[in-house]
Amino acid sequence: MTGTSVITLFHGEALFRAGQQASHFYLVTRGSIAVVDQAGLGKIREFGPDELFGVPEVLARGNWDLTALAEGPTQVQTFPANRLFSSLADMPETHSDFIKSVAAMA
Repeated sequence: MTGTSVITLFHGEALFRAGQQASHFYLVTRGSIAVVDQAGLGKIREFGPDELFGVPEVLARGNWDLTALAEGPTQVQTFPANRLFSSLADMPETHSDFIKSVAAMA
C-alpha cells in the first residue's frame, strides 16, 4: 500500500506520546500496544494483532491524549491521515458525514 510503513518496536518503546499530533492511525500486526494514562502507570486500553486504532483522533485532527507503548516485541502498520481523508472524499457524503460524527464522539 502506498504511504504506509511498518514500525518495529521493542518492549516499552513509545509509538506516540500524549500531546503529539495524531498524524497516523495504526494496525497492530504482531505483539500488542498498551495505551496508558498520563502518568504512564495505568493501562487504559490494549490493542492486539489485527486491531486498528487511532482513526477518531486522526479524523478530529487533534493530538493524542494518552501514550501508546509496545508490550513485548511489536509491529504496527502506519497509515497517514491524508490517506484517510482522501478515502472520505471519495465516499458518498452521507457515509463520510456519519464517520465524522462518530469520530466527534470520541
